[in-house]
Amino acid sequence: MMKKFWIASGLMLLFINFEASAAQISPGSWRFTLQTTHAQIPFVVDFKYKNKKLTGILRNGKESIPLTDIKYEKKEISIPLQTYELSLELTQQDKNTLIGHLVRHNKNPIKKTPIVGLFGPKTRFDEPKEKPSINLTGKWSLVMEDEQNQKSPGLGMFKQKGNKFSGSILTPTGDYRYLDGFVEGNRFRAASFDGVYNYTLEGSLKDGTMAAALLSSSKTKISGNLDLKAALPDPYKLTELKELSFILPDLKGQSVSLNHPKFKNKPVIVQFFGSWCPNCMDEMNYLIYWYNQNSKRGVEIIALAFERSLSPEDATRQLQKVSKKMKVPYTILQAGSTAEDKPAEKIKGLKNFISFPTTIFLNKKHQVVKVHAGFNGPSTGEYYKKWIKEFNDTVEGLLK
Repeated sequence: MMKKFWIASGLMLLFINFEASAAQISPGSWRFTLQTTHAQIPFVVDFKYKNKKLTGILRNGKESIPLTDIKYEKKEISIPLQTYELSLELTQQDKNTLIGHLVRHNKNPIKKTPIVGLFGPKTRFDEPKEKPSINLTGKWSLVMEDEQNQKSPGLGMFKQKGNKFSGSILTPTGDYRYLDGFVEGNRFRAASFDGVYNYTLEGSLKDGTMAAALLSSSKTKISGNLDLKAALPDPYKLTELKELSFILPDLKGQSVSLNHPKFKNKPVIVQFFGSWCPNCMDEMNYLIYWYNQNSKRGVEIIALAFERSLSPEDATRQLQKVSKKMKVPYTILQAGSTAEDKPAEKIKGLKNFISFPTTIFLNKKHQVVKVHAGFNGPSTGEYYKKWIKEFNDTVEGLLK
C-alpha cells in the first residue's frame, strides 16, 4: 500500500512539474506591438531560459539590448528596460501570447501604454509583397514640423538594400537612434523601440521629394530631398557659457565643486545628462570606455545629472542604479531631480541650453574652451566617428 502511495506521489509531482514547465512562455522570437495614439510600433524580443531563468535580447535595428533581471512569477512577467525608469509589465495568456503595458514609473500617475506580444515572427515587419520602385540610400535634407507647427531642420542618413531599409535621423539636439523597416513600391515604413525612443517612420517618395511622418504618441511631419551637402547647425555655436561654477552633491550626499583636489590642474569634461535620455546614455557609454582608457593621463569627467524622477530620493536611487549597472568610473553629481529643475536655472551664465546631452570642455585652469550641444550616437555612422575624432582632438589640445 505504502509503495503504491509513493508511486502515486511521484507521478503527481512529475505531472505538476510538467504542467509548470508547459505553462512557461515559449523560448524564441516574439513580436511585440506597442499601441500608441498615432502608431502601432513593432519590435522583436528573443527570449531564452538560462539556468531556468528567463532572459532576453531586444532587437532594435543594428542594436541588441540585453534584457536581464526579469521577474517571472506564475503568469506575470516584469521586464526592466535598461537603466530607465521603465518596464514591460506583461500577463501570460498562453505560452504564445502576452498582453500588458509599457510602464513609465517616473510619472504621476504612472503612465501605461498597451502592448501585445505574439510568439513566432522573427522580424519587426512582415515581408513586403511588392518590389521597391524607389531607393532611399543617401543623405537627406529634412524639414520637421511638430504638432504646434514649429519647424526645425533634420538630416536623414538612410541605407536601402532591396526591400530592406535602415538608418537614423539627426537633429540639432541629437539623433533618433536606430530604425529599420521596408520599402514597398514608392512607400516605406520603419520603426524604432528602445523604451524611450519608440516610433514609426512612414512615408512615400514622389518625384524625388519625401513626404513622411514620425508617429508615436505625437506626430511630426517630415519633408525632404536627397542632398549630399545637407548639414545641421554647428553644435559648438548653439549653447553659450563663459565660466562654469557649481557646488553639488555626489551620490553619497557629499558636496563637490571644481575646487576639489581630484580636479586640480586637470582638464575636465562636464556632461549635462539625464538617465531618461537615450542620447545621453549613448554618449555615457563612450565616455566610460574613454575614461577607462585615458584617466591616468590626468583628465577627469564629471556628469551633471538632471533627472526626471518624482522626488530627490527617487532621483538618487535612479542614479545609483545607473552608476552600479553601467560601472561608471567617474564622478556623478545630482544637479536636478525632477522635470522642473532646469540647467539654465542651476548653472549661472548658461545661455540657450537646447539639449541633453551637452558637453563642456574645461582646460587645466577650468576655463571654458568649448561647449558641444547634442550628440550623434552610434546609429549615425560617419557622424559618430566624426564626433569621436573631434572629442579626442579637443582633449589632446587641453592636455598640452
